[in-house]
Amino acid sequence: MLAAIGGISLKHWYNAPEFFWRARQAYHQAKGDPLCLHAAVFRQDGLYFSLSVWHDIEAMLIFAQSGPHRRVMMAADRLANVNRFYHFTCIGVPTSDQAIQVWRQNTQVAE
Repeated sequence: MLAAIGGISLKHWYNAPEFFWRARQAYHQAKGDPLCLHAAVFRQDGLYFSLSVWHDIEAMLIFAQSGPHRRVMMAADRLANVNRFYHFTCIGVPTSDQAIQVWRQNTQVAE
């Protein structure tokens, strides 16, 4: 299995409606994918996170490069200050706390 976790903060409060509308579509895309074993979004320490777990890397790449997810990622640079993703293999679905710990150990948050 492959887990993907990303954290972002919005550039401006008024970007929230567009970002969350787009992110919601990508979330539903992931939830509807039979090769997505887990999808969640949550907030911690002022950042918004997405966590997904995939059957394999091919499934994750097909998702990442298509549909609503591709569109939200194309808009993310315009809307977000921080947009870092980290991918890691796992043998089970990590908790959000476990995933954030791995994310923090392997990324630097932009100021």
